[in-house]
Amino acid sequence: MKKLLFAAMLFMASLSTFADEGMWMICNLSAHTDSVLKSMGLELTHDQIYSKDHPCLNDAIVQFGGFCSGVVVSNDGLVFTNHHCGYSSIQDHSTPDHDYLKDGFFAKTFADELPNEDLYVDFHIGTTEVTDQITKHFTPGMDRKRRSEVADSVIKEMTDAIDDPDKGIHSAVVPYYKGSKYFLSIYLKYSDVRLVFAPPSCLGKHGGDTDNWMWPRQTCDFSVFRIYADKDNKPAEYSKDNVPFHPKKYAVVSTQGYRPGDFCMTFGYPGSTERYLSSFGIDHTVDCQNIPRIAAREVKQEVMKSAMNSSDALRIMYSSKYAESSNYWKNSIGQNKALKDLNVVAEKQATEREIMDWVRQDAGRQAKYGTMLDSLKVIYDRTKDRDYAYTMWEECFYSGSDVLQFAIKQFLGIMKEDKPNLKKDVEKAYRDIDLATDKKLFIVSLKCYREHVGEEYWPEFYKEIDSELGGDIEKFADMIYDKTILTKPEEMKTMQDLNEYLGKDPMFAVALSAIMQLYGMYGSDEAEEYERLLGDALREMNTDKEYYPDANFTLRMSYGMVEGYTTNEGVTYECFTPSKSIIEKYEKRGNNDDYDLTEPVYKWLKKGKYGKKYLDKKDKDMHLCFLTNNDITGGNSGSGMFDGKGRLIGLAFDGNWEAMSGDILFDDKLQRTIGVDIRFVLAVIENYSKGKRLIQELTIE
Repeated sequence: MKKLLFAAMLFMASLSTFADEGMWMICNLSAHTDSVLKSMGLELTHDQIYSKDHPCLNDAIVQFGGFCSGVVVSNDGLVFTNHHCGYSSIQDHSTPDHDYLKDGFFAKTFADELPNEDLYVDFHIGTTEVTDQITKHFTPGMDRKRRSEVADSVIKEMTDAIDDPDKGIHSAVVPYYKGSKYFLSIYLKYSDVRLVFAPPSCLGKHGGDTDNWMWPRQTCDFSVFRIYADKDNKPAEYSKDNVPFHPKKYAVVSTQGYRPGDFCMTFGYPGSTERYLSSFGIDHTVDCQNIPRIAAREVKQEVMKSAMNSSDALRIMYSSKYAESSNYWKNSIGQNKALKDLNVVAEKQATEREIMDWVRQDAGRQAKYGTMLDSLKVIYDRTKDRDYAYTMWEECFYSGSDVLQFAIKQFLGIMKEDKPNLKKDVEKAYRDIDLATDKKLFIVSLKCYREHVGEEYWPEFYKEIDSELGGDIEKFADMIYDKTILTKPEEMKTMQDLNEYLGKDPMFAVALSAIMQLYGMYGSDEAEEYERLLGDALREMNTDKEYYPDANFTLRMSYGMVEGYTTNEGVTYECFTPSKSIIEKYEKRGNNDDYDLTEPVYKWLKKGKYGKKYLDKKDKDMHLCFLTNNDITGGNSGSGMFDGKGRLIGLAFDGNWEAMSGDILFDDKLQRTIGVDIRFVLAVIENYSKGKRLIQELTIE
């Protein structure tokens, strides 16, 4: 009996160390993972999560706009996602007279729901492994470039045989484990997606930059959209004749709440992780991606912030751009800090020594893996300056001035022989461009690039600035913006194309010079092949352990439990934030605008009129946000957080500062997912905004 008890304790201990990490493919769950899920509290069968034959939870999950996640919550196609995921759509509909960012938005009828150009959702139809169909075309000794060309050719044949744009069907074959495996996923796209509800930004974005990537949080980070279809429930472009979409499955919403230790799972589309990256690759990420990104975004954000503070019109115009920039500016700062604080490189080096000890024990392994670490060191050392410059190019030229970006896009489109709709492109790009602000962004971006990048990576136009203008970038900007056709959007709309300006317009000259420099820096990613081999060696060395693939914008499930945490400095955090915490932050905010509340919101919160049914059953308080130890990353924003019965209890929207190394190394003691409590969401909809018509659509338990 004692042996049985001891064995059971060991099994449960293994679950506690295994359960939280991983972004798992729901169509490819192993028997072991299934057993872990059941032991933690999942009551659904695997077929209730994913099935090709009958409705399942998979059918309620959407990729939102290609950059976030969402969950369908009603039979009339309502979608819950994050406020920051819907932010650009909310901004597009906002004006100083109808400031939906500041005041929120509620469509009181179906007719009031607002269409959004280019916004879509994808439903995951199914995923199948196609590794053998692709790798059988590889030959011994084939280099990575040729392998990639062959794979692309085979993949195109596969997807061309499936894709049917008229029916909304599209597919993608994505490499997993850096190309050691391939899976084919099929999706159904709905492109008529309308804005239904947005909370005031003082709720939906509460805490702003100050609290971004931080805990405790009080952010009611949600927005509501609706999918529309044709009369046959099929995908269709926007039309006033379209009707609300009826899904195969929608999520039930729970007001039962949670307790520490309760099971929680998330479903969504995580964007990118590098959990198997070498120690050399981690150093390269810090030095060649994060450091230049931080430097460039700091100066650009200062310009945008100044403009936004000067008028409501500019605040609305640049809100989304600023939020997008600041999000991963702070992420890069936090990641560098966490990688250092948690000694991640040293931990990776220890794993690499273990792998190489294993490699040296066998001649076959030595032949296959023996040189991979030495090769990685040589490659990363050789490409350090180039890759630093490449990140700066992206930040300063492609993501600096919007006018310059427009010129670069036009050039690249012509090189690809695209036929742009110039009138549409101009209208879309220039509705959020203030030319005075854009010129300032142009100036600081060009200065930043020259200051931080070696002269061998400068585009040719810097020689003109130095030889003809004495190095004066501001004079150069004055000259460019005075003479370019690209500062005259109304005139551009009347043109058939811009070809006649490509050879003589000064902004196009800057764009071409930047593009030529980019091509001069471009090189094959030699490190990727050796990083793939390193991952292969790790999995081959530990055949008794499951290794989930890195995130790659495909549908994944993560699982864990509701849990607070204690920092390495000994600070302990509870797993939820109470209603009083948002009021306290506002009342003690001082000059911090990130904690502002509008007068109507403050009065509502102060009165505590949340609705009895949305209060926690135990402490009779409104829970605002909560923590789980689920494993998520960028792209998971808006992911549904579900209890063991598959009921929606929250929406994931952030991670915590102490574990910002999470894209590279998951720390089970520190890494947490921050979600908005669905009861807070429902209270804002029903009792702040009087949106009872939406509540009546939901199935609430």
